Amino acid sequence: MAHTVSSAGAFFRALFGRIGVALIVCIALTGAGYYVANRYIDHEIERIPRQALTLSSTPAAGTNFLIVGSDSREFVDNAGDEQSFGDTTDAGPPKSDTVMVLHADGDQSYAVSFPRDTWVTIPGRGQMKLNAAFNDGPQALVDTLHQNFDIPIDHYLEVDFRSFVGLVDAIGTVPVYFPNPTRDEKTGLDILFPGCNQLNGGQALSYVRSREPEEYVDGKWKDVSGLADLDRIARQQTFIQKLGRLVVQHALDDPRSAPDIADRVIPNLVADEGFDREAFNSLARSLIGLNSNESALTFATLPTERAFISGQDAQKVVDGEAAPMLEILRGNAAPTPTTTTTGATGTTTGALRPSDVRVNVLNGSGVAGAAGTALNDLGNAGFVRGTVGNSERSSVPRTEVRYRAGNEAKAQLVGSYVPGADLIADATLGSDVVVVVGKNFTKIGKVAPAPAAGDSPTTTTLSPEEACQ
Repeated sequence: MAHTVSSAGAFFRALFGRIGVALIVCIALTGAGYYVANRYIDHEIERIPRQALTLSSTPAAGTNFLIVGSDSREFVDNAGDEQSFGDTTDAGPPKSDTVMVLHADGDQSYAVSFPRDTWVTIPGRGQMKLNAAFNDGPQALVDTLHQNFDIPIDHYLEVDFRSFVGLVDAIGTVPVYFPNPTRDEKTGLDILFPGCNQLNGGQALSYVRSREPEEYVDGKWKDVSGLADLDRIARQQTFIQKLGRLVVQHALDDPRSAPDIADRVIPNLVADEGFDREAFNSLARSLIGLNSNESALTFATLPTERAFISGQDAQKVVDGEAAPMLEILRGNAAPTPTTTTTGATGTTTGALRPSDVRVNVLNGSGVAGAAGTALNDLGNAGFVRGTVGNSERSSVPRTEVRYRAGNEAKAQLVGSYVPGADLIADATLGSDVVVVVGKNFTKIGKVAPAPAAGDSPTTTTLSPEEACQ
C-alpha cells in the first residue's frame, strides 16, 4: 500500500512543471560535455536529495517522470534571498499547483501538462481540484494521477525557485518578445519597453509565474490574461523550450560551463530514491536528442474545459481528446512528431520549428569562415547548431541543403532560411540536414516560400517576434 511522504513535499505555486525539463537538460549536459567523465555524472546524480515514495508499475514502453515545482523557501537565510524569493514566514506551507508527466522513450518522448484546476478524485479525500493533492505531498499526487488517469509513474523530480533563477543566470539571459509594456503586480513582472527583452533569472521567474499579466495599450493598463492558467501554460511552453535550447547550446559552445550550470541546479532538486544512472540516461536521451540530431520531445497540455462543479470554478477533462494523450503516457501509443498545445478552446498542432532541427554546415564557397558564419546565423534563427567543416568539393556553385530520406520537412524548413539553396536528398548522410555553402551564398535570412529543388527564393524580413530568438 502506498504511503504518504510528510517531508519536503514542497511544491511551487506558479512555476510550470515544464521548468523541470530545462533543469534536467542542464544536468544531462554533464553527460554531453566534452571533458566530463562518467564518474563525474554518477557523482552528480548521487548528490541529488532523495524522497521516499511508492511508485507505480512501469508503462508498456518507455519511462514516466513526474516533474513538479516547489515554492519552498527553506533555503532563504539572508536578506538578499528574502528580497528575491520572499520571506519564509509569509509563504505558508510549500505547495504546487501545476504538474507535468514526461514519458521518456527516446525519439518517441512526450510531455503532458496537467492544469492545476483539473477536477479529480483524490484518494482518501474525495473530488476536488488537482492542486489540492499537493497539500498531502508528492505521494498523494502520484496516487491521484494513477487512480484518475491510469498513468504509471516511475520517477519523481521536484525543483524550486532558486534552481530556475540559477539556471537562467548561468546562461546569462533569455530573450522574450513583448508587444507592449507588460506588468503583473502579483509576481513583480515589470517590462517597461515593447520589443525583444532579455530576461535575467529574477525577471524570468516573474514572467513564468504570471497568471494575471496586463499590457499598456492606448494609455491604459488592460488585462490580457484571458484564460489565466491555460494561457500561462502556453506562454511557459514557449519560454521553457527556448530556455532548454539555450542551455544546450550554451554548454556545447562552452563545455566548461556545464558543471557550473549543474552546480546551480542539482542541490535544489529532489528525486525519488530509485532515480539512478539508468533513469538519468533515459531522461537525457528524451530531452536532448543529441544522438538523433533532433529534438525528440513533443509537448502537450491535457484537454480540459471550464466547468462549475460543487460550487467551484474548475477544469473538466475532455475525455475524447485526452484519451490519445493518456494512451501515450501509458506506453500504448506513439506521439506524432509535432508540438500539440491544448487549452479550453481546443487542440492545435504546431508546425516544425527551427529548435526541432540540428544543422551541420560545410564550406564549399572558397570563402574562409563562411561555414562558421552560416552556422552561427542559423543558431541565432533558432536552429540547433551542429558542426562545421570543409566540403570535399572545394568549389560548389550553388548552396545545397542536403537531407536523408524521411527528413524532407526539416530540409524545407532549413531551406526557407537559406536564399538560393537547392534541396538535395542524400542517402549517405549520417545526420538529418547538412548545408553546403556554395559560391552563390549571401546570408541566412527567412525566405518565402520554402524552396523546392532548383528554386531561388526571395529573401523576406523576419517579424520582430521571429527575430527575438
